[in-house]
Amino acid sequence: MASKIWLNSLEDIQKSPYDYTERDKFKKEAKDFLGKLYPVFVEKYNLKFHKNDRSVEKAIYILQTDALDTLKECIDMIVNKKHRIVGKMFRDILEALDLAALFYGEGAGGKHLSDWYDGNVILHCKYRDFLKKNSADSQARNVFYKSLSEWTHHNYRPLLNSYTLGVGDMIVFDGYSDLLITPQTLSEYEWMLAQLILMFIKEVSRCGLIDKKEVCNIFREVTK
Repeated sequence: MASKIWLNSLEDIQKSPYDYTERDKFKKEAKDFLGKLYPVFVEKYNLKFHKNDRSVEKAIYILQTDALDTLKECIDMIVNKKHRIVGKMFRDILEALDLAALFYGEGAGGKHLSDWYDGNVILHCKYRDFLKKNSADSQARNVFYKSLSEWTHHNYRPLLNSYTLGVGDMIVFDGYSDLLITPQTLSEYEWMLAQLILMFIKEVSRCGLIDKKEVCNIFREVTK
């Protein structure tokens, strides 16, 4: 059975940060899944796209490969308790997936794809506008995006996760020693990473670069 972290809510995770068995199981499952998916995803499209190709498929492949590579780096850093930099990478993963989803949704000849290939920046608000018009879950997606933005915008709450309490409730930076990093902090980062991996599975399956059954079979294999 898969680790509970894949299915539990953030509130559930916050109530049981000392469930080391489930947390260790999740990290192994996530690492195995990304490790097995990576060669399948990357090698399938090596030498498939010409450098001058400006297709939707090439754009999606490049963006989703970037997201997958970042996810692999994130789980490695989580295992090594390098959570602070991971938090800054969460929104990067989502934005890569959202941009690929925008290009997929607009299709060949979409108004943003050509601009992207010309080297222009496509702001994330363009995807939010597209989502608002074409999806019923736009509000939930925006709420999730804003929660990830806390890390990149240096909000107080996520920054406080890097501190523990010493004598007299005085704060101590946990970068001073791995022993100071609390289970509450790491379990929250692990949960967020699980959500992004599940989102990656959904987006890759929807855009069709890899057969949905193949992706799901790999996931089932590592979580059985």
